[in-house]
Amino acid sequence: MRIPRCGHISPKNVVRLAIFLLLQLLLLAVVLQLNQQVVQNTIQCDHHDNDLQTKNVPRQQLIAEDTGTGPLGYLRINSHVTDLSSLEISNMSTTQLLLTVHSYLDNADVICQRKIRMGRIDDGGWEVCDDPDVRPREPCIIYSFGINDDFSFDDDSARLYGCHIYSFDPSMVQSAIEYNRSSKVHFYRIGLGGTTLINNKQWLLFTLSDIRRKLGHQNATIDIIKMDIEGSEWGALPQMLRHGELEGVRQFYIEYHLTRDDRRYILPRLKAIQGLARAGFKKFYVHKNKITKTNIKGFPVYRTRCYEVHYLRR
Repeated sequence: MRIPRCGHISPKNVVRLAIFLLLQLLLLAVVLQLNQQVVQNTIQCDHHDNDLQTKNVPRQQLIAEDTGTGPLGYLRINSHVTDLSSLEISNMSTTQLLLTVHSYLDNADVICQRKIRMGRIDDGGWEVCDDPDVRPREPCIIYSFGINDDFSFDDDSARLYGCHIYSFDPSMVQSAIEYNRSSKVHFYRIGLGGTTLINNKQWLLFTLSDIRRKLGHQNATIDIIKMDIEGSEWGALPQMLRHGELEGVRQFYIEYHLTRDDRRYILPRLKAIQGLARAGFKKFYVHKNKITKTNIKGFPVYRTRCYEVHYLRR
């Protein structure tokens, strides 16, 4: 736009100048708005990057747990219920060991969508996870340790899943040393232990390795192992883990017996339980024996001395 050199500006040129200045202001506003959007997009990208970096971090690492106060606060601080496999339990105090074993065993850490109880509704039955990725399919093998004259779990599992069930119990001294209860349920009057021997009750105990060798199952897949052997699990379980005898086992059921509270007793037993976690087994169901309820120092409610724990491995 041409502006006259003299001091006088015509009304027409005043209008033109005003329009020109207004357009300049509008253009400046548009540029500022675009710059602001670029900055916001950059910030959003940074936030997205942070989300990518933290999305796989466990929630408990991102947000500190509010443990609260009182007896429950003390329990939350001094016990663990998840990720037992990564803990250095040898460094725990006796109190922490005791509270952890009674907290960890009482809580499931994986979901089974469909549980079906094989055997009696009360003591003697066990929950089988019937999810497609872990359910037994013919031809299948189940080892059942600890019968006490109750074959209900064994009979139901053979009838409904078509598995061959190998049932073991050295205490059934009135039974034949070995016999076929049915075409698919086979009984042996031997027990499971950490060493193959004859104990002070004159019971014949085999390691799992020797049982598999005896039955010709060294290379066979054992789909389910059930153990209710009245405290002998603490000798048998470390041997099974040490020799890789649980490879291929999809479900593992065990009754843990905890009869003492001192460190010398609890530490090796919690290590055996930790060994199962490190082998990939996760708890999908837990049942507490109500008959053996007890008070545990530091626990604000009753505990049990016997936990029936059902594991699966996917």
